[in-house]
Amino acid sequence: MNVREWALPVFTVLIQMSVGALLALWILRAFASIKYGKEVMDRIVRVPLLIILSTTILGMIGGHFHLSRPYLSFLAASNFRTSWLSREIVFTVLFFLITATLWFFQWYREGHWGLKTVLGWLAIMVGFVTVYCMGHIYLLPAQVAWNTPETIISYYGSMLMLGVMALAEILIMDLRFKKVRQNEVLTEWVIIVREAIKRLALAAGVMLIPDIILNLFHLYLLRTGTALAQTSYDLLIELYSPLLIARFLILPIGVVSLIISVATMKRTGKTVQELFTPAYLACLLVIVGEALGRFLFYAAHIRTGI
Repeated sequence: MNVREWALPVFTVLIQMSVGALLALWILRAFASIKYGKEVMDRIVRVPLLIILSTTILGMIGGHFHLSRPYLSFLAASNFRTSWLSREIVFTVLFFLITATLWFFQWYREGHWGLKTVLGWLAIMVGFVTVYCMGHIYLLPAQVAWNTPETIISYYGSMLMLGVMALAEILIMDLRFKKVRQNEVLTEWVIIVREAIKRLALAAGVMLIPDIILNLFHLYLLRTGTALAQTSYDLLIELYSPLLIARFLILPIGVVSLIISVATMKRTGKTVQELFTPAYLACLLVIVGEALGRFLFYAAHIRTGI
């Protein structure tokens, strides 16, 4: 894959991570605000929201490198009625605009809890549509390895896994920065983040099992499918076997390492801020694993017909 082809995995992985992280953040905000109050949660979600918005911008910039003439990218939205690619672009821009509006209110307007809540869930719904459009682009009869419901399911699975792992690291990083600056009252903040990390690690562990099953099932469908599907299967287990093995190992290692770090936190006497490095490495491993999966997705396709 050249630079233009790598732009697709970068774009899809970053946008899916942004949507998944915003979903996880807004669920945390909804439940924690009941116990700890709206003002506390307003402060906690500020930096994570900024990072999510920045990740979205990076994804959109990266996606432009796939185009031969990036300065004409706005023309790609002209076929909204008939093209899933145009719909993907439109909904990606909508997700960015709504998230940017939410960021503005979160940083520069006190109160407005209800409006912020609505904007957050609206951005998440638009993000879900964006991910659906991303997956639907590849449901092509001419691409046997892609033309299956597993494509869309796997995109949503990646969205959730990336979002959960990314938010865990973002929360720890933000809390650690606040600790260094010593410019916040951290008692409730530490409790909220510690409990959130436990739940995020558990969620990642729960999602890991169906993720592995789904990928194995996809390989089974290719092996038992048409001759072209079997050709894709042969590509994966022969030419790309090192990457396939790495994909099946790296992502579980990342998730399990986060679970172990969180589970042993009390026994080892570590604070939640001290989980920064293991959480960072775990998140990095998951991102690499998802990027490998996306590379294999593009590399194993075999076209049939015109």
